[in-house]
Amino acid sequence: MKTIQVQSRNGKYSILIGDGLLGEAGSHIKKVSAESRVMIVTQPPVARNYLQPLIASLRKSGFDCETHHLPDGETAKSQREMFHLYERLLKGGFERRDMLVALGGGVVGDLAGFVAATYLRGVPYVQIGTTLLAQVDSSIGGKTAVNLQEGKNLIGAFNPPILVISDTGVLKSLPPRELRASMGEVVKYGIIRSPRLFSMLEKSEALFAKKDAFFFESVIAESAKIKAGIVSRDEFETKKERMILNLGHTFAHGFEQVTGYKRFLHGEAVGIGIAAAAKLAAALKICPASVEKRIVNILVRYGLPVHIKGCGLKAASILDAMMRDKKKQHGRLRFILPSAIGKVVVAENVSAAKIGQILKSLGAVS
Repeated sequence: MKTIQVQSRNGKYSILIGDGLLGEAGSHIKKVSAESRVMIVTQPPVARNYLQPLIASLRKSGFDCETHHLPDGETAKSQREMFHLYERLLKGGFERRDMLVALGGGVVGDLAGFVAATYLRGVPYVQIGTTLLAQVDSSIGGKTAVNLQEGKNLIGAFNPPILVISDTGVLKSLPPRELRASMGEVVKYGIIRSPRLFSMLEKSEALFAKKDAFFFESVIAESAKIKAGIVSRDEFETKKERMILNLGHTFAHGFEQVTGYKRFLHGEAVGIGIAAAAKLAAALKICPASVEKRIVNILVRYGLPVHIKGCGLKAASILDAMMRDKKKQHGRLRFILPSAIGKVVVAENVSAAKIGQILKSLGAVS
């Protein structure tokens, strides 16, 4: 088992990474919480595979468990589901020192984390990511949110968990599409901070295809270490360092919004967004064409989409959705763009015309 520490406003919390941790979750959670009541928040596909082992482990450590099921998919991250969870906690008599456990991917972690931040002005929660994307990215750093009809993550809070548990063993049962989609976030970490990780990914397609345990533990630990360092130094995104984690996401959220969160998995949208960011960086002469080529090539090699050809998406509609992004400042979008492998810059004065050109180069229609 590998342990990575994250510094937050509430003190340090640990990220635990290793095979078989789900069956040990109760003992690890017991070390950080003296309370005995737990509400597990999950989704049906996750519950079928992982809920009972988690409950057994929690009960063995003396926890009294209840479970709340969210519907499947990104649409679960809604105001409606948020209030359903509030009502369930209230009816169950959950108090401020009781605990939530998020068992699932980014959708579950985001909604459960936000409810934990706001129910009775805050209750503790634990993140147990069951997707590669959650284990390398969304479970770390305390960003929580729900979506509005107008855009993604427009209601949210910074709310650090008390513990993050990443069981690499659960990745063996992930559907191939979901596993491929998650690699977008791993590639992101190589681009923003780690030429070594990026180079390793360029040589490791066979290990990925075999679901090699050492490969996944290595990329999860490297990605988590990078994110832990960034969010420890800039927890509330006030020092401009944490914003680099948004590489590709401004484009990605636009693609998700205009397709109603139904066409692309989040990681797939991020993959297209990273390709778009690389194309924009090359067009603005921020990076050489060779860097753009390496980035697009590695996304393709891991099975991620890099365009929206044939989707019939209008460039103007995507741009309109992007303009509702919560990260814009003074009415302008901010883009994280690669200048080299392992280094990115912030671009704030990109014209709408240039963004439209990039969207059309990806396959958007006029």
